Amino acid sequence: MNHADFIITSTFQEIAGSKDTVGQYESHTAFTLPGLYRVVHGIDVFDPKFNIVSPGADMSIYFSYAEESKRLTALHPEIEELLFSDVENSEHKFRLKDKNKPIIFSMARLDRVKNITGLVELYGKNPRLRELVNLVVVAGDHAKASKDLEEQEEMKKMYKFIEEYKLDGHIRWISAQMNRVRNGELYRY
Repeated sequence: MNHADFIITSTFQEIAGSKDTVGQYESHTAFTLPGLYRVVHGIDVFDPKFNIVSPGADMSIYFSYAEESKRLTALHPEIEELLFSDVENSEHKFRLKDKNKPIIFSMARLDRVKNITGLVELYGKNPRLRELVNLVVVAGDHAKASKDLEEQEEMKKMYKFIEEYKLDGHIRWISAQMNRVRNGELYRY
């Protein structure tokens, strides 16, 4: 990295961390191999060769719901099944009692950084919010046991909060979805 002319990362936190965490590259500031490699000291995380390029979305897939002529309405029955079916299976857990309520929608990896469990907990703690809206979370995989310890812990917390706040009827927990095209329409639905 010391010989690179240009380094691309997705966030500043990835480079230099935050007040409470060490960044991915910051951890290499003390790296040296005296006499073995031409490095006097480790990486300078404030070096201008670090460039942040935020992750982007494919605008042909993730476009506004208002662009009706581009909408993929053929996917709507599939999406309605995913969101509103009374069936619980490996793809979706729990049911939405009132299908006419607006939806708070979240789709992300099930890890501490994304804090999906925090969203579920806060939703559960707020009876007024539960009265007004449903919560739909797309995260994790119900079909198989995760090998990732952090994801396992987050799944346990999700189940705990759903049970503790009696969220069945207010929440739909959908396993991670890999169909990018359908995901785009799911966001717009």
